[in-house]
Amino acid sequence: MAEEEAAEIPPEPVPPLSEEDLENRQACYDEVFAEFPALEVKQKSMAERKEKEAAPPAEEGEEGVEQAPETTPNIALAYSELDFPTVNKLLNLIKEKCCPLYPSKGQFLDFGSGAGKVCVAAALAHPFEKVVGVEVLQSMNDVANAAVAKYTEAALPEGVIKPEIQFIKGDFVAEFEPLEAIAAEVAVCIVVATTFGEPELQAMAKLAQKMPEGSSLVTVTQMLPEEMVVDVNRDPRKRRAAATKKALAKRGVEPVGIEIVLEPAENDPNGWRLKHTENLELEWGTTPCYIYKKYTYPFCDPGDICMVTPPPEENDTMAYPAYFVSPTTATYMDDGTETPCEVSKICPFSEEDKTKAVKLYEQKLAICKTAEMVDSKAVVAAAFNHVKENMGGSLGEDGKISYENDEAQEGMLLIHTMIGNFGALGGESKVLRFMASKWKDQCKEVDVDASGTISEEEAVGVWENVKTAMGGLIMSKLDQLKA
Repeated sequence: MAEEEAAEIPPEPVPPLSEEDLENRQACYDEVFAEFPALEVKQKSMAERKEKEAAPPAEEGEEGVEQAPETTPNIALAYSELDFPTVNKLLNLIKEKCCPLYPSKGQFLDFGSGAGKVCVAAALAHPFEKVVGVEVLQSMNDVANAAVAKYTEAALPEGVIKPEIQFIKGDFVAEFEPLEAIAAEVAVCIVVATTFGEPELQAMAKLAQKMPEGSSLVTVTQMLPEEMVVDVNRDPRKRRAAATKKALAKRGVEPVGIEIVLEPAENDPNGWRLKHTENLELEWGTTPCYIYKKYTYPFCDPGDICMVTPPPEENDTMAYPAYFVSPTTATYMDDGTETPCEVSKICPFSEEDKTKAVKLYEQKLAICKTAEMVDSKAVVAAAFNHVKENMGGSLGEDGKISYENDEAQEGMLLIHTMIGNFGALGGESKVLRFMASKWKDQCKEVDVDASGTISEEEAVGVWENVKTAMGGLIMSKLDQLKA
């Protein structure tokens, strides 16, 4: 049984390499490619590209036939490389901006792997389940496989995992099947798309469509097609025009004062979010890189602001701003206890939602300020009297009342009565939960003898602190929404 429980413990994410590890891996990388200098590799690539696209030689007896002019090698196949520090940096950015990476979980893919430098660097920087490169040029595959042989023999510190590296020779534009077979297992893909033309970009997009949720994609110089990238605020004018036309088309509706409700922007339900952009200083110059993460609707990471609708049993069809926890749970923004709640619907947080949320929280803040202006002494006195009239007197002869806010206890009625001064805001379960929690914590601080009770005089100061905490919470959320 103990062994089964131990097997269920999730693996720890792999942290960035330490300085010492970086030096060791860099030394190994340099040793692997010592016999393959960059200039020599480029010349091999250029020679094969010229050979592949050269005009066929004239047949015997055709001396007088005019030869086709010399062709320019396909620039899409131009050799370009990322070194070990750059690949390590990109993997660290993925860990920071997208998601953790775990040992032996998921494959790494280099889309156009050339001499295999990115693949070897990735294998040395992180213990992937497997590292795969795909390249069309035979000369580059020869160098890559020779480098892998040296990588396999290289000595690394004890305990360091060296992932298997595989190179696939093939044209990923014309022969996509080998990539399709592994796409669903790819956790990280790097594409140096600097010289890609439209066919190569289409193949890159096809691969991206088949990668799994939660995977990361790095493109260098060129981006994913716009339609694949999630934008919950796409085409605002077009959507507003359509919503306005729809609203005004209803018979008997006056145009003045009509609320225009925009339809959600069209997005691929399995789309990519651009998580980070950064310029890379590479051998051939400065170029941008784009780091994407694959999502399913509603395109959220835990902690992201979203819009949620309460479950049907609460008879509330309004949508409220909340923090995403899972596809079925969220934490309401103004729930200071940060209690995850089941919800019936979760939607992305758009600019229209932001405008509505700011208005809602400005109203909430106004309620808090009004409640703070009400005399606390009078509020507490009325609440104590209410409890004594409805719960059969005080807890003891000293006039103190229990501050415990469990169900059917005096403390629950006491705090409910005081929260009534917050009007509609006080009727929200999440607000009650937060204020009741603050009330109990503050009461414990003044209850020096741990009696579990509080006097009317002590309760005045406690209630002041609770009101301030509630107002501060709403103010902080409003600031966050406006930021």
